[in-house]
Amino acid sequence: MTLDILICSLNKGVVRIQDVLLPPQPNVHYIVSYQYTDERYLDLIPQALGARPDVSVYTYKGQGLSANRNLALDKATADIIMYADDDAHILPETPSLVMRRFEENPQYDVLFFKASTYTDKPLKNYPDKDFDVLAMPALYTISALEMACKRQSVQGFIRFDERFGLGTKFLTCGEEEVWLEDALRAGLKLHYFPDKIIETSTMLKKSLIYIDAGVQRSRGAIAYYKHGNQAWWTSFCFALQSAKNGYCHFLPLMRHLAEGIRYMKRTTK
Repeated sequence: MTLDILICSLNKGVVRIQDVLLPPQPNVHYIVSYQYTDERYLDLIPQALGARPDVSVYTYKGQGLSANRNLALDKATADIIMYADDDAHILPETPSLVMRRFEENPQYDVLFFKASTYTDKPLKNYPDKDFDVLAMPALYTISALEMACKRQSVQGFIRFDERFGLGTKFLTCGEEEVWLEDALRAGLKLHYFPDKIIETSTMLKKSLIYIDAGVQRSRGAIAYYKHGNQAWWTSFCFALQSAKNGYCHFLPLMRHLAEGIRYMKRTTK
């Protein structure tokens, strides 16, 4: 079994790539998808990356994390793929652990794991026991950094919705929730294991739901993607309850939720 680790980077972030890489391991390859907004950033690509036969670097002018992940997936050829950002620390045992989990559980298309901060604090409220993922978990939201997939189950079939995510101007998060919804609709078999595979400094964008307009628009858009016009009612209830709890004012929150819904109604993937 082989593993491609897809590392997405933008502009100055490329200088951190060497810190993400583990020492060479059999059957493990790194695909670096490097987005840049100006040609001057190309000079920052570490020359050491070209000296490693287990690393392939692809450059693209533009921005948007969802697009970057899709570009990286297009270049993958291994049996299994997993994602990493340019500020992630992959544990030394992660490649063998991920491949072993798939070898022991061939019925699954996608496996989800745990992540932590650099100080070993769990990034989210993860369950202690494994379970089949039939919907977004109630206690936490799944992120791309926590998942690994059979390449043939997702390549050419399941892609990140490029209307969502970091680097976009309107819907600044939510791409993982849409991805999960697409995977479930496609009938993929998903499972969670309580194994830690990665450390990161990533701040969870969703935690800004009460103060960030882009996050609020994303919530409305996700609700419409999953539930259609019922999103109007669920968004109204969410805004009303949030205001009652004193987290924010009703009208600004509802306005942004509605903007997300309307955006989804007039756009396509």
